[in-house]
Amino acid sequence: MGLTTDHLERRVTELELQVTALQKSVETLQTERRADPASPHTPTKKAAHREGPEEILSWVDKTAILPRVATTSFILAVSLALRTAADSGAIDLQLGSFIGMLFAFTLIVYSWVAYRDQSIHAPVFILWGTIVMCAVVVEAHRVFSTIPSEAAYFVMAVTGGIATIISRHYRVALPVFAGTLGMSFGAFALDYPSPVFPYLAVIMIFANIFAAYASHILRASWLRWLLLLLTIFMFQIWNMKLTIYLGRLAIENLDFSIRGFLPSAGLLFATFSVIALLGVRGLIQDKVSKFDLTLPIISVFWLYLIGQYALVQKLIEPLFFGWLALAASGVYLSVAWWLGRHEKGGSIGTTPFALSGGLLFAFSAPMALGHALIATALIAILAVSMIIISQRINNPGLRLTSYLLQLYACTALVFILWATEGTAPSLIGAVSSALLAAIAFYHYSWSREHPPVTKDSFYTTLNKNDRGAGILLIAALFSAFFTLRVGLYQILNLLHTATPSIFSGAQSVLINASAAVLFLISLYRLNKELRNVAIIITVIGAAKVFLLDMVQLKGVPLLLSVFSFGLVAALASFILGRWSKTKKARVND
Repeated sequence: MGLTTDHLERRVTELELQVTALQKSVETLQTERRADPASPHTPTKKAAHREGPEEILSWVDKTAILPRVATTSFILAVSLALRTAADSGAIDLQLGSFIGMLFAFTLIVYSWVAYRDQSIHAPVFILWGTIVMCAVVVEAHRVFSTIPSEAAYFVMAVTGGIATIISRHYRVALPVFAGTLGMSFGAFALDYPSPVFPYLAVIMIFANIFAAYASHILRASWLRWLLLLLTIFMFQIWNMKLTIYLGRLAIENLDFSIRGFLPSAGLLFATFSVIALLGVRGLIQDKVSKFDLTLPIISVFWLYLIGQYALVQKLIEPLFFGWLALAASGVYLSVAWWLGRHEKGGSIGTTPFALSGGLLFAFSAPMALGHALIATALIAILAVSMIIISQRINNPGLRLTSYLLQLYACTALVFILWATEGTAPSLIGAVSSALLAAIAFYHYSWSREHPPVTKDSFYTTLNKNDRGAGILLIAALFSAFFTLRVGLYQILNLLHTATPSIFSGAQSVLINASAAVLFLISLYRLNKELRNVAIIITVIGAAKVFLLDMVQLKGVPLLLSVFSFGLVAALASFILGRWSKTKKARVND
């Protein structure tokens, strides 16, 4: 008993000594840590060193790559087993197609559960589920004919829709990438090279909607651009197929797979318009993308090209198409007006919709009204109304849009008159050009009396110091020229000298005289803008004299043409030389 007690006492004493030693060691370590805090975190050479394979695997998630490869292998093994069973006749082809789609649908549904549980296998299931579904549907429809067209296109749309919902719900990008691209390319492959175009158009419309719906979490405009290009490409193929069929059959005898071209185009145009409106309102992405800003303009140009094709193929009457497009332009302009008055940043979409609506109005008004000269006058009035509205809502983009529309109106009138009244201008042409010249001059004077309010934006930088208004002056001068040439022709006609040669030379004299008048007015007012416009008119006169008159004219008309240009060139040299001196003299006065 005594020995046991002595032994226990001896053990307690040893433990006390060990605890005391450990306390001293801890105190020593704490002191060293205070003196050099970084030393405990400095990795040793052994810890910092990695083997070659480990360094390579460090660029991927080492904990996920191998399990995902294994899962992919099992999915492929099951898919191949089902295909082998169908090929060998072990199971019926129709039953095999159903089992294959059921297997793919199970993978997609399980990916939903896997994303919910944050499983590393979730991307594998959604990716391969979509691929297997599209592959099974395409092969079952094209090769085995076990699935009808309607069901095949419907399954494609449902697959893309489920994948988009998964992306939106769990805020992941891969499902919508796989779903929209899979349904698009799969739909192309279903009946290649002769797809059922109405169904394919619906698929592409849904694909664009799905991509827009999921863009809030994607922030990948490349997907939307790709789907837009695929959609336009699909309609281009439809154009080619329809042209071939219309060369053989009447419109009413066309097969369903090739019919419905214009209704599908109209539905797609409406879809793009709604997507663009939601985009510029910030309802698709927090930050408005360039895709949404350019989509209205792209849609209008695409609709114009589709309309021209339909008119050539006589799929629609020009008057009917013109009024439909005119109504669409009214909707676009109304949306632009509403966006401009919107309080919470809606004005960012005003310019794209106003420009699109104005262009659509310009394209459709001649067809709807049946008279191009009246249409150009209405376009010019629309341009003036736009600049007045832009000043009220302080929108520099709308101001620049008004300049472009005014230039379009005057240019269109010039081409119309030049093509129809090359040698004998009419009174109607003179009245039309005078009206447009007056509207353009008013537009120009109003813009100078009401300078834009300073506002930092892309359009302010593009139209620095409101230099775009100079376009209006040039457009007005061109319109006025076509008015004056009518009077010039009448004078020559009274003198019985209205031959094509003399009339062409007289027009050159008129151009050079206009440049001279502008030079004199610019010097009197010291207006750089008028001076620059005079230089542009002089260049145009030089082109007319040396590129056309030198080749086409002879004798007195050519002499007057060249002599008038020499006079205006001399006047320009004199005025440009005295410009700085005159400016200094007026400053001193």
